Amino acid sequence: MRAGVYYVLAILAMGVASGARPNNLLIWVFSALIAAFLVSGVVSGFMMLGVRGVRIEPRRGRVGEPLVIRYELRNRARFLPVYDVAIAENVDRTRLEAAGDAWVLHVGPGDVVHAEAVFRPLRRGPVRLGGFELASTFPFGLLKKVLRFTQQGDVLIHPEIQPIRDDLLVRVTARAAGGDRMSRSGGGADDFFGIREYRPGDSIRHIAWKRLAGTGKLATIERGRAVPPRLRVLLDLRAPTDRLRVAEGEDPRALEERAIVLAASFISLADRLGYEYALSVAGVAIPAVPLRKGHFHREKIMSLLATIDLDAARVPGNGLSTSDERAMLVCIHPDRADASIAPDASWHFTARQYESVVARGPAADRGAPEPKGAVSG
Repeated sequence: MRAGVYYVLAILAMGVASGARPNNLLIWVFSALIAAFLVSGVVSGFMMLGVRGVRIEPRRGRVGEPLVIRYELRNRARFLPVYDVAIAENVDRTRLEAAGDAWVLHVGPGDVVHAEAVFRPLRRGPVRLGGFELASTFPFGLLKKVLRFTQQGDVLIHPEIQPIRDDLLVRVTARAAGGDRMSRSGGGADDFFGIREYRPGDSIRHIAWKRLAGTGKLATIERGRAVPPRLRVLLDLRAPTDRLRVAEGEDPRALEERAIVLAASFISLADRLGYEYALSVAGVAIPAVPLRKGHFHREKIMSLLATIDLDAARVPGNGLSTSDERAMLVCIHPDRADASIAPDASWHFTARQYESVVARGPAADRGAPEPKGAVSG
């Protein structure tokens, strides 16, 4: 409130001058300054008394993408409008960085308006939102009137997603356990799958006429159905942060976070390409996610990655289920690849390969190095 301080100093100076050499002009100016000061406080003070605010927080955000938080302002006054209201959020600035402030020009009597504030998520994980405040300096910008509201809220910040090279995932799943194959159930492709009894509603084009001629009973030909490639991402977090093998000056926690980003990026690319995908985490007590695809499945996996606590004690095991699923396995390690965690046909990446795997990295045009344990065609 630098303007208010300057204004108060001007009032004091004018008061001293009018007291030392009183004349009509100085007294009138001094009186006008005091009146404006009082009006600024009284008018905006009464104006703010009828305002109530509610935060409408989003359920989730993502590192690297803007997070929009909305506010609902209601003016309960019957005759007095509200002007120039700024909204400030009480939030941990190490997790959310303000990118655009919420501001409302006018709220009429009995009206409800909405405002939006934009933040940049800096770290993944849950973010606790505390109170927020409404402030106004209307009409002269001299005195700031503040209303504080306490409303607890939580927003889950998903890990950042980087653009993984499309050709890399195709190489991983091509001619391997996770590649295109025929389903065990019938579908709509051209390959012969089997013959079953006719059911009302079956197309006449699928009638097995030779079977009808031989047995006299209607039967339907079922065709095979191709299913998309299947990919399981295994995030290796068995080693605690302080036991990672790092070079001098290398941050082990940054390597773990990069490994999580790579896991999220592989999942995102698999979802975009129409694959079935799943997630397993070794070293953290998170149940293995089954193979599925779709928006809700993707959001579930991203939420699991967002809630990983790297400060928690690590648990034994490789995070894989005992079932024999037909899917390609991609293992992501923070420091060095450990092929013993997965079958021989698995692909292994480390957080140090980040620039080679990410499409925008400087090594993208040169091609990624052949990962340890990879199966080449």
